[in-house]
Amino acid sequence: MTLAVQDALDWTPRPPDPTPVVLAAVHNDPLPSRQTDREHIEAAVVRAAAEHGGLVSAAWVRPYITRDVWPQMIGQVLRPRAGFLEPTGRHPERNGGGSGNANKWSNVYRYVGGAT
Repeated sequence: MTLAVQDALDWTPRPPDPTPVVLAAVHNDPLPSRQTDREHIEAAVVRAAAEHGGLVSAAWVRPYITRDVWPQMIGQVLRPRAGFLEPTGRHPERNGGGSGNANKWSNVYRYVGGAT
């Protein structure tokens, strides 16, 4: 029996992606500091959208985050949600030159209204 056949026979389904559960937990975190972080990041989103013709990406928002926030909170706020951000399918030019996230593609969203 070949290794490929053995791998096919041993296949087991992967567990479900925990990301939606984690994002919901971050979003619903009742700590006052988390609520303040969300409000601060949402204000940064509004400022970045004003600077970029209504469009927002993580790279454009980060300069407006002027306080130390939980990094996962930035990702939670910068996701498509009805009445706040909607996907555009676009990606800005990479700002490269560095390592890590500096050289990754980033989604661009359209700011459509107030925070939810």
